[in-house]
Amino acid sequence: MRFSAVIVAAGGGTRAGPGLAKQWRTVAGKPVLRWSVEALLAAGARELVIVVSPDGEALAFEALAGLKGWSTARGGATRAASVQAGLRAIGGAADEPVLVHDAARPFVTSAHVRGLLVALIDADG
Repeated sequence: MRFSAVIVAAGGGTRAGPGLAKQWRTVAGKPVLRWSVEALLAAGARELVIVVSPDGEALAFEALAGLKGWSTARGGATRAASVQAGLRAIGGAADEPVLVHDAARPFVTSAHVRGLLVALIDADG
């Protein structure tokens, strides 16, 4: 099943304490965001939009260096506004599934994505 994805990475990550927001920190040698981007691309995302804050675009390019198949969109003042910005940036068919993921959650796998897509076959939304 074809799908697109939005990863919301515009948050400040203040609960993670001082320093960079969680999505830009490193876990097991990679930025947290990169784990999710790699998994969604490996699962076959047709289009992947990373929603970032105004100062997050350069961090995204650094964290995702060498990966293809993604673009950025500017986030909003709230998580809901950021998700909407990501959805507006997707160019797929109106009936194509779009998965929305939080950048601070690095352990999504291709198996999770496949399971979600199978579950959507009989779902209304």
